[in-house]
Amino acid sequence: MNYDQAVEYIHDTKKYGSKLGLTNITKLLELLGNPQEKLKFIHVAGTNGKGSVCSYIASTLIEGKYKTGLFISPYIEKFTERIQIDFNNMKEEHLVDIVTRIQYCVGLMLLNKMNHPTEFEINTAIAMVYFYEQNCDIVVLETGLGGRYDSTNIIKSNIVSVITALGLDHMTVLGDSIEKIAFEKAGIIKKNCPTVLYGDNDIKAIEMIKYVAKENDSKVIMSNYQKVSKIQQTSSGYTFSYKNLKNIKINLPGKHQIKNCITAIEALYVIRQHDYNITDDNILKGVANTYWPGRLEIISKDPLVICDGAHNVHAAHALRTYLNEFHKNKQIIFVMGVMKNKEYKKMVEIVIKDAKSVICIQPNNERALDKEILATEARKYCNNVYVSDTINLGMDIAYKLCDDDLICTFGSLYYIADVKKYVGEKLINEV
Repeated sequence: MNYDQAVEYIHDTKKYGSKLGLTNITKLLELLGNPQEKLKFIHVAGTNGKGSVCSYIASTLIEGKYKTGLFISPYIEKFTERIQIDFNNMKEEHLVDIVTRIQYCVGLMLLNKMNHPTEFEINTAIAMVYFYEQNCDIVVLETGLGGRYDSTNIIKSNIVSVITALGLDHMTVLGDSIEKIAFEKAGIIKKNCPTVLYGDNDIKAIEMIKYVAKENDSKVIMSNYQKVSKIQQTSSGYTFSYKNLKNIKINLPGKHQIKNCITAIEALYVIRQHDYNITDDNILKGVANTYWPGRLEIISKDPLVICDGAHNVHAAHALRTYLNEFHKNKQIIFVMGVMKNKEYKKMVEIVIKDAKSVICIQPNNERALDKEILATEARKYCNNVYVSDTINLGMDIAYKLCDDDLICTFGSLYYIADVKKYVGEKLINEV
């Protein structure tokens, strides 16, 4: 098996669907020697902001000289982005080695009449083996879908559970109310383990998290945006103070990143109570150095092109707020593609009002919404709506329409790599 074959094996397991539950991952990791039982974790769940919060925490731990594993999803350009140590992607040869072993273990499971593990279960198992064998001091572990029955919840204990911003997403799986979704996310809360909660969540969600935490004797620490002061916008983000921590600088744009950052800071305060030597200086340097691709990322300055992975209503509001704050004098050309299980009608209404033009595309994914359906919705709010058969042709249209305007792509993380490749080739050809 080579690297491409290993990745193909992983992706081929998509055909087994997405099944919530811990039976398969329990058996698979048992066959692999239960590496997760020998690791220390920060476990992060939520609807939005998980990746950013994980990155703020990991960056600070790295500043503190701790060998830090990071498990995230989805990846933007390369599979090994999902599994990192000190922000270095997993090495290809390690992936091949571990996948070979997992393939053998899966064979044993099938011989015992067990279900085939899903793609995310296999990804989780790869990460656990890799982080253990590479002697990570600590692992920042992002859930996939939900929390309670997410395969990452195979861990029996952690240093802190972190729950980020909650919203109505994946409702067919997690429930059709904010309380039901909060209950599923709260499944990562462990007995006698503190929980850090994004403080600007809906009050019903907060009450549910607190209820589950009380049942588990878990102390809840909430971030408090009211304790943020001296906010100043910079060219790339903000400076601000939070409680006793002064002159915090972040380089991720959008005011929602301030809220993500203080949630991470509260988690880091808990971590350093567990004999981790995390100083205020580590925190300041860690959050300042945090970079998170595909989230309000400027990938070209001439023309100005921003790609964002906003794929639900909560993220759509954050994108609109950012555009109003940072680019209020720009006309905007939107390139949009979305999955059909998303609340795309609300997303369109929130984001594309007053747009100069909208180009509707269909990401190369079996779950993608038909571009014509998206265009029908977009025409309710914009007179200049185009439909493109491919992402490249859609970007061609956007570039032709652009006259000192802003091009903004959003709706899904699944086609960001294609947008980046297109823009990168444009820049190379212009040199």
